Amino acid sequence: MSKEIRSLHATEFRVSKADDGSRTISGTVTYNTPSCDLGGFIELIAPGAFAGSISGDVLLLRDHEPTLLMGRTKSGTLSLSDTSKGLKFNCKLPNTTSASDLAESIDRKDLDGCSFGFITIDDDWAYTDGQTVRTIKEAELLEISPCSFAAYPSNSVSVRSCPPELRSNLTASEVKPPTATPEAEAPKTRSTEGCQCECQPCLDGNCANCSDDPCDCDGCDCNEIACMKLRVSLPLL
Repeated sequence: MSKEIRSLHATEFRVSKADDGSRTISGTVTYNTPSCDLGGFIELIAPGAFAGSISGDVLLLRDHEPTLLMGRTKSGTLSLSDTSKGLKFNCKLPNTTSASDLAESIDRKDLDGCSFGFITIDDDWAYTDGQTVRTIKEAELLEISPCSFAAYPSNSVSVRSCPPELRSNLTASEVKPPTATPEAEAPKTRSTEGCQCECQPCLDGNCANCSDDPCDCDGCDCNEIACMKLRVSLPLL
């Protein structure tokens, strides 16, 4: 299972300041809020879908950047609470420049998006009122990110569990067959049977572009011109 990322406008997304000067941001990942069209279907997060993640290790990042870590449940700087309306979060920001910038952007309303990354554990697909609907019933929440853009983007991972009878409702871009990985491709054969050279072109069966400089393999059919072209293209050390 792969990570999916969704974005939406957070409700009650705000910054509060304590007497000691520390600042806390809070918001809610709302349940039962329809997404925009994700390619022939819409998506909902069912109430309690993230309830099991409260005891896990969830991060709060800025724009999904691991280097901009604002808090995490493991350290106690990020707290989560599950309600019937959504998953509420509170994060005590660190005393850093990036955290101060984040709080300022939220205060100015320049930043009002809340994005979250998760792994789906259980989902359900249905065709209701002329619309294909995917409901996330249970998911492992990995991170929450205040973000600049809250477009609720689609992700091809989300359609893998769609029943065949509903796939015709999805756009072609959402149901592309998986492309073959390099590991799945048939191994290439050498163009010269006796070649024992270990350079990449020879291993790929293209001895004419042998990159062994100079090539000293008796079985290789690379020629002086090809090797000369290669040497000219390489930077001088």
